[in-house]
Amino acid sequence: MQTHQQPGKAAQQTTTTGTAESLNMVENETAQGLSGAALQRATKLPQAMSPAQMMYLQRTIGNRSVGELFKQQSAANPAARAVEKPAELTAAAGTIQAASPSQSDIQRKVYIKRALIGGYRNKTKTGRGNEGAGERNVDNMIADGKSRYFNSKDEMSQYAAKTTEKIGYVEKTNTWIRIPDELTVIGEIHTETTLEDVVKAVGTDKFMHEAYTERPAEAADNPELEAAITKREVERNAKFGGIGTGPGAKSHYAESFYPKVIRGLQGINVIYDYRVMASEAEKRLFGMAIRFAAGADEESVLYQTYAAQEDLWQRTAASLEGDDQSAEPLTEAMKAAKSKDLFTTFVREVTAYATTKLQEEQAQASAADKKAFADNWHVAKSDYGAADTEIMKAEKARDFSMFQHIKKAKSEGYLLYGLGDLHLKRLKELLTAEGIKSVNMNKFMDEQKTTHPQT
Repeated sequence: MQTHQQPGKAAQQTTTTGTAESLNMVENETAQGLSGAALQRATKLPQAMSPAQMMYLQRTIGNRSVGELFKQQSAANPAARAVEKPAELTAAAGTIQAASPSQSDIQRKVYIKRALIGGYRNKTKTGRGNEGAGERNVDNMIADGKSRYFNSKDEMSQYAAKTTEKIGYVEKTNTWIRIPDELTVIGEIHTETTLEDVVKAVGTDKFMHEAYTERPAEAADNPELEAAITKREVERNAKFGGIGTGPGAKSHYAESFYPKVIRGLQGINVIYDYRVMASEAEKRLFGMAIRFAAGADEESVLYQTYAAQEDLWQRTAASLEGDDQSAEPLTEAMKAAKSKDLFTTFVREVTAYATTKLQEEQAQASAADKKAFADNWHVAKSDYGAADTEIMKAEKARDFSMFQHIKKAKSEGYLLYGLGDLHLKRLKELLTAEGIKSVNMNKFMDEQKTTHPQT
């Protein structure tokens, strides 16, 4: 906490504590004790005391008595139980209070939790200043404009050494966050603050996110499908801060391939001039669907549909996998035939084949999970359509797969599971019934901003 000389008052001294408990931390503290009048005022408003005055009072009447003093004051004034905002309190007449810093003062932004009375104290100097590098160097953290909150000085050192995984600073929203010790499911709008931002801030690998999809059995002997999935994972890994994935590592796979590829195809439209209209995600899944068809059972109608136009489908997949994600080869073929049949037949057969595979997966789920899902899942207020539409059937299948992966994440000690906000709205009641914490990303960030204000 910074203190400043007030007009007409004696300048305050800087004292250095050299005990093991102080861990070489130096604070600006008032060297004087408490007068009789000041002590009387402290019993009425103990939160107004400076750290030095608090230490003096502890030496005078003992830690336990100080604790009782705060307990009594908190009981008498419920508003005082709120977490203290770690900025200088506004001085009130007759209270013990250091002057507020002027605009020209350096803003010290490292706060250490007070073990005895709660709230945080502002650290201004430290013997640990050389710990960490770059933005996480302790001296740099003290001097820059970001407010960071630590439960202890040891936690500050661990954060500097990048050995923590539950605390960090989200650059996109200028927010210091602390994630819970147990799994939290967070619903995001993919174009706003996402789990990528949270994971990069805290540095954990204990997360699942819907961008990561399980490999289907058809990828085992299908290098082109494997390559398409791997390319997607490499792109996502970079956005998550370079954290790896894959068999044998901490898996981030959040759902099955089969319902996801069905959903991708159901969102695609072929318009009057035979152009393929779809989102980037849907085009990417269209390309994967073509690679998937190439690895289907050779006796299946899907494989036969693919094989009949193999060259066309290969060229279309390669074009969809390019930078412009174009389906031009298919568009030209449909123009020549003056028909959308090539596309509609392919979508129908992929959907039928993938649905069979999906049903085989769902059959492995427990009866209890199936019942819980049936009892608690519902269409969101603003959704893609009614529950009986093809696109919502695919969304429902995705939600069931996500539910299974969320339960796995909880049982295996994961900390985070990220999914689109619409998925969370449909699954919210189910997760609550299962005792799994879930929250919308905006609400999560608002809660963190309240708990850890940027002053």
